[in-house]
Amino acid sequence: MSVIDMCFGNVLRGQQSEGAQAQAMRSDGRVAAGEGAEIKTVTAPGDLCYGARVQPGTWGEGMEKSLFRFIWRYSARQQIYILLITVLIYPISYVLLELPKLIVNDAVQGEDFPKEIWSFEFDQISYLVVLCVSFLVLVVLSNGLKLYLNVYKGRLGERMLRRLRFELFQRVLRFRLPHFRKISSGEIIPMITSEVEDVGGFIGEAIALPALQGGMLVVQLGFIFMQDPLLGLAAISSYPIQGYVIPKLQRKVVLLSRERVKNVRTIADKVGESITGVAEIHANDTSAWHSSDLSERLYQNFKIRYEIFNRKYFIKFLNNFMNQLTPFFFYLIGGYLVIEGDLSIGALLAVIAAYKDLAGPWKELLAYYQLVADVDVKYQTVVENFDPADIYPVERLIADDKVTLEGDLVMKNVSFSGGAAGQEVSDISLTVPSGTACAIIGPDGSGRSEVLQLAAGLVSPVAGRVEIGGRDLEDLTAATLGREIAYVGGAVHIWTGTIRDNLFYGLRHRPVGEVLREGEAAAEYQRWQAEARETRNLAYDLTASWEDLAAAGVEDEIALNARAMALLKAVRLEADVYRLGLQSRLDPSRNPTLRQSDFGARILAVRQALSKRIASDPKLSGLTELWHAERFNNSASLAENLFFAVPTDPDLTLESVQSLPEVRTFLKDSGLDERLQAIGQKIAETMVELFANVSGESGLLNTYSFLTRDELPDYERILRLARSTNPRAGLTDADRLRLIGLAFKLVPARHRLGVMDDEMRQEIVEARARFLKDVVARSSQFEAFDPKVYLPSLTIEDNLLFGRARVDRRDARQRIDAVIGSMVEESGLREPIAFAGFDYHVGVSGSRLSAGQRRRLAVVRALLKNARITILDDIATGLGDEEKAARAKLRELAGGRTLLFGASHSAVGDEFDQKIILDQGRILEDAEMGA
Repeated sequence: MSVIDMCFGNVLRGQQSEGAQAQAMRSDGRVAAGEGAEIKTVTAPGDLCYGARVQPGTWGEGMEKSLFRFIWRYSARQQIYILLITVLIYPISYVLLELPKLIVNDAVQGEDFPKEIWSFEFDQISYLVVLCVSFLVLVVLSNGLKLYLNVYKGRLGERMLRRLRFELFQRVLRFRLPHFRKISSGEIIPMITSEVEDVGGFIGEAIALPALQGGMLVVQLGFIFMQDPLLGLAAISSYPIQGYVIPKLQRKVVLLSRERVKNVRTIADKVGESITGVAEIHANDTSAWHSSDLSERLYQNFKIRYEIFNRKYFIKFLNNFMNQLTPFFFYLIGGYLVIEGDLSIGALLAVIAAYKDLAGPWKELLAYYQLVADVDVKYQTVVENFDPADIYPVERLIADDKVTLEGDLVMKNVSFSGGAAGQEVSDISLTVPSGTACAIIGPDGSGRSEVLQLAAGLVSPVAGRVEIGGRDLEDLTAATLGREIAYVGGAVHIWTGTIRDNLFYGLRHRPVGEVLREGEAAAEYQRWQAEARETRNLAYDLTASWEDLAAAGVEDEIALNARAMALLKAVRLEADVYRLGLQSRLDPSRNPTLRQSDFGARILAVRQALSKRIASDPKLSGLTELWHAERFNNSASLAENLFFAVPTDPDLTLESVQSLPEVRTFLKDSGLDERLQAIGQKIAETMVELFANVSGESGLLNTYSFLTRDELPDYERILRLARSTNPRAGLTDADRLRLIGLAFKLVPARHRLGVMDDEMRQEIVEARARFLKDVVARSSQFEAFDPKVYLPSLTIEDNLLFGRARVDRRDARQRIDAVIGSMVEESGLREPIAFAGFDYHVGVSGSRLSAGQRRRLAVVRALLKNARITILDDIATGLGDEEKAARAKLRELAGGRTLLFGASHSAVGDEFDQKIILDQGRILEDAEMGA
């Protein structure tokens, strides 16, 4: 794999930039700088290459301000091809207009037969057949060309849309951090996703539509003029008026459309802000205020849209009136000419048919003018928002030439303003010697965070220089700053995904090595790469390995996992990851490390030992109910007791398996469907009766875990239908399945609703055996509970206990967890289970982790990079012994590398080699502590 293969677009083979050196790939797949491979110049402005320097004048310098210049710049070749295909349609369309006249005048009403065509003689019938077949062939050819043209235009539009969206996303990555304080995701996201959708669709039509429809208009008008000049003048009589009046009316619609786009973007921003701050809304009872604010903005949008409708439909009315006026002239003038004998009936019919076809192109051209105005507004809005004057140069983002940052960190008369009070730095000068630990002290608003961001190269000074080893950070690429500097700020971000994804995120710079593909997979990958090059998208393989093992200082994935685990222990996050591992589902057969360690067999050994210990200890046996094929488990759900199995699909819960055909058949054949439906109805009646008038803030409803507040009205409807005597108002199949699903959630020991008796329990156990025999044994949808088998569909904790802690004993869960923990420790399984926690999904932006867990995870992510400079802001800044020990550990983990530590308490700085105190953006004290 060469650097050429990692480019956005095609590369000119054989043209080399003078003296440029690329980064070649070593045999092990890693990038090695300066090994003599030469950088090829890009094919066209706008082509980009990660790993190669972009030449001046490329796409990276700024967005094209004109929509049509943008279209021509990036799709000129395709637009010319579309024009050539369009030109082929013109003569075919003209002949299609001429043939009906020939069929009527020459074939149907003609007299001079036989007629000779290309030395062949045809009588009247055969001549009619030849003309009609010719008409049919031309119709097929014309429509075939239009079909091909439409598909080609659609593909071109989608490719250009993909290119435009990718370019916009790349520009977002090049925005300077202060720019994000002026905009919000509610503004940016709609522009990249929905607002440019019309732009992409228009690109394929930009030249093709006016060329095709305009050409068809000329062809049809030419045909009408050929029949009679007066009819031609009648056909175009309304065009001057429409061509003058319509643009005047449309101009106001364009201005209103621009205003509407801005208002909708503001609405999106307000909705996004409300979602982000929904906890504050509830905590302060401000929902009415936010709702009123949104209501006012929706009203403004209504007024704009209403005015647009009035003007747009008036334009449509005017167009329709003028189009209907022209046939009046046709019938009057054409009829007069036919009566006078100056025009044949066939010619008049052909003219009328041509005019009907003429309305289509003219209407399309008017709609095209409106579309141009609308799309141009959206494109100009995008340009205004994605082309700020202070955007980072493209080389900073894409260049892969990393330099080593060795030496002191020096700030020389640095000033910075974030645009608000408390975000300024004024004339800061400081030096942090290489390999030392420095504390930057100051409360929020003192400039502490801004100084640390300046040191990380995340923001740029408005005056002065920030240097490391004599290198100005402003001149360095993201490849250098992102790998040589590790930064954890006050507001950490955790990515949606697994803990593993977040741990190794800082090592994912470029793909390492390639994925070997064969057959259809290789062919599909080649097509994917070709499309990426065509649209100037990045052509890196997302399925390849991305973790830079060398940067982490390890040789393989096993060592990387061990390194991550050591750091998790150091920041006291390992215990949390271990608990998450217990709650995770894991298939050891798909994990090489766990498969080699015989993880499943070791889990089973602990299960057996735990079972024996519970059986021999009366105190423990009273805390658990283990799975037994011939016993009913009162601490488990009705579904678990009935099926005694677990779905293999992780997205399918036991409470929803009644939707599977084999399960529905089993329930019907066994007669349990009606019994379970009755139980579900009884539960629903109890829930509705008890909680219909309970406030939404009450926690009583959640205690039963049957229904949510939003589900209560729906079950009230189901109950009304169940009690109804009207045969037409009975329960639907979906309603019955919902009642059965409600019954499946019943845990008898917890939900003592009087719906389960000993007879029903025995019936469930007997039905269990039939289900295992008739369904589980024949289906791959379920795995049966088996004390001798490790079940990947169960959590590790469930596999260890193989049962349920008694839900009617308050301390059962805690005491059993303690026993499980001790036995896991004794068997040496704690670390493998913690590794299983690496695959725990953290939720959207880490929502399933606590704030403390997110911060510690971000610290480990930063430390795994082994960066030469580590910057931590507002991490473990308390004055207690625990926080002090954590800071000592962080200094130890820095390993003699440069460490900048931001804190608000001055006493924290006494623990470091150097302490710098800030207030109102200025240095109050710069002391070396000699730690």
